[in-house]
Amino acid sequence: MDSELSQKLRVAWVADIFDEVSGIITDTEEMYALAQSHGIFWQPVTTYKKPIAPFHIFDPILPVPTGSFYKGTSMYVPDFLRVVQFFRKNNMNILVSNTPGVMGMLAMAAAKYLSLPWVDIYHTDVDYYLNDLGSRIIKPFVKNPALFFLKQYQKQADLIFVRTQEFYDLMVKKGHSKEKLRYYPAGVNARHWNPENTDRTVFKEHGIDPEMTVVIFVGRITKVKDIEFLLKYFAEQKPAKAVCAVIGGGPEKEPYEKKYAADNIRFLGVQRGAALQKLYASADLYVLPSASETLGKTVLEAMASGTGVVVSDKGGPKDYVTHGENGLVFKAHDYSSFQQAMDSLFADREYMKKLGHNARESIGDHTDEKLFESFTGHIAALL
Repeated sequence: MDSELSQKLRVAWVADIFDEVSGIITDTEEMYALAQSHGIFWQPVTTYKKPIAPFHIFDPILPVPTGSFYKGTSMYVPDFLRVVQFFRKNNMNILVSNTPGVMGMLAMAAAKYLSLPWVDIYHTDVDYYLNDLGSRIIKPFVKNPALFFLKQYQKQADLIFVRTQEFYDLMVKKGHSKEKLRYYPAGVNARHWNPENTDRTVFKEHGIDPEMTVVIFVGRITKVKDIEFLLKYFAEQKPAKAVCAVIGGGPEKEPYEKKYAADNIRFLGVQRGAALQKLYASADLYVLPSASETLGKTVLEAMASGTGVVVSDKGGPKDYVTHGENGLVFKAHDYSSFQQAMDSLFADREYMKKLGHNARESIGDHTDEKLFESFTGHIAALL
């Protein structure tokens, strides 16, 4: 990207925050750090009940419960005029929405009001979540209007960044102009997530024998992630000399822990920094059963750390997992397919290790630097 043009960028990166265990926060932290290294003014903005770096936080004036999407959490509504004043005071010249929630709508409205370019990132599989609504009575009255609104919302954008090839094709099918669409896959900091962080003694801190085969999950512990596939497998199949380590938190953690915690299923809570780097690199396998992942950045973090992965054939992770080479792909929502994949790896643990080696070698096209320069080049062209 042209350095002179980068100096002209003043980006407001706008996102909704549900809780502190979120891929949105991780994505924001990484983009912010890259912007800092490139000398770009880049200010993350949200509204939440407590400070979260590197966001500028606006005090919420109203909570909006997220219902069945993320149980026990809320989105928040800030004072619109205060946000607009902040954009104006800081001479923002690009507004980027990283979520299609309250803050995303606010960014869209503020861009119109201030006559600024507005960029949307299709980061959430809204259609999947709406299909997962608990009530069959409510669903018909919510789903179609919500999807119609989302399409109209996105049509206001000057550019729409789509995180997976599957979503790109879906957007074209829904009638969005290819001129506005940009493919923006997940990226990973291969310097931060690295096999050099391997330290099997990290498992001792959590009462896990380092000699065991350790399978990890990292992220929000929720039904949406289909985590029960993994927990059920360890509870029922009890693979020999193996432990499942669940890393993360969220409102649904307690009931899952109460139901499944055992000698071979450990809940390690939220882990960050060097501790998380060691856990990724030291694990023998990473599993993300979710069928709704737009990105699944945790999958790339595991792969960059030299750990093989198991993912479903729905959502973003399958875009960078080649079945049988750097991981395994099972049929989404099909427990027998998941079990077959896991059984095959426990029957050949050397193969499991080989997947991890290949995973690290396969992430070249997904480094954060390459993707950041492409992203900023596209938005700078709007100035």
